[in-house]
Amino acid sequence: MKSPLEFISLNGLAFILFVFFLISTNTYAEEHGGSEDYKKLEPFTVNLAGLNKVVQVSITLKLSSPKVEDKIKLYMPAIQNEIILLLSSKTTEQLQTSDGKLQLILEIKNAANKVLELTPKEGVADVLLDSLLIQ
Repeated sequence: MKSPLEFISLNGLAFILFVFFLISTNTYAEEHGGSEDYKKLEPFTVNLAGLNKVVQVSITLKLSSPKVEDKIKLYMPAIQNEIILLLSSKTTEQLQTSDGKLQLILEIKNAANKVLELTPKEGVADVLLDSLLIQ
């Protein structure tokens, strides 16, 4: 059985390491453009190529900085249009594979940044598929 002194010193060490982790994480975020921000889009329901299947997808954009959110709000109709065009050009087979989903993510990121006239370092850093359902 551990003595109370050993228990306190282990907890104290864990606390110090936790504080150090928080400080280093904050420092890293400040040095690399601030904290990450996310913009969840309204879900999409789109006919896939061939018109015999429908895809329902929920997407979240990972922003390079919180400052980009205002520009995304301004250009949201154009971004949504690009995503709908991309989705409607896909087949069921393309979206069922992991490679197909990764390709879609890359295409959505590139399309959003094209609309925003920004690079991934300045605009949309990544795209997260919250859900993807083919019917």
